[in-house]
Amino acid sequence: MKKIFLDVTLLMLFILVMSFHFLPKIMHEVLGLLLPVAMLGHFCWNFKTFKSLTGTIKKRLSMLIDVALFVCLIVIIFTGICISNHLFNGMIDMKLQRNITIHQLHVSLPFLMMILSGLHLGLHWQGFCQRIKNLININTDSKIYRIISRLFILMLIAAGIYGSFLDRIGDRLMMKHIFATEATDLPFIAFAALMAGIFTLYTVIGFFINKYIR
Repeated sequence: MKKIFLDVTLLMLFILVMSFHFLPKIMHEVLGLLLPVAMLGHFCWNFKTFKSLTGTIKKRLSMLIDVALFVCLIVIIFTGICISNHLFNGMIDMKLQRNITIHQLHVSLPFLMMILSGLHLGLHWQGFCQRIKNLININTDSKIYRIISRLFILMLIAAGIYGSFLDRIGDRLMMKHIFATEATDLPFIAFAALMAGIFTLYTVIGFFINKYIR
């Protein structure tokens, strides 16, 4: 139960950090510092699972994604500290604080991190799903459960595809100068749902990649 609580908290924390347009800047910075702590806890807790992975291709792919996630996290933390307006304000050289590339990296890399996180969960979906089943103790073989769960996932995938265009994910990944989009003009709940949808979209892609390489 503690492990699934940490996983869900990590996902919610990440979506909150991505929703920085709707938060006070100091709260964004505090949550941004809590995120790597939660990710480190997740990694340490699941290290044995990673070591026990079977299949060379899956293990290498998982390692590649995890290393990319770690690099993204380090760069995001560094750039966040450089452009901090509150927690580290006055501690960083003004040239770094005003550097446009640092700003662009800090805005763009979280979207790459969200894609990689979705792929990461998709590759390890079986273990995550089993923990959910153990927690809520439902009959996953029932027809009603299958219909409802598939409809819910399809809705999130549709939201993810729509959100990818609405929030201009492609342009963000190419580090184009973007601050506000049509997605950020939406209410917070709608924006968070789009972010969850994008995450789900890449989780499904990761799931089918895992199914294929198995």
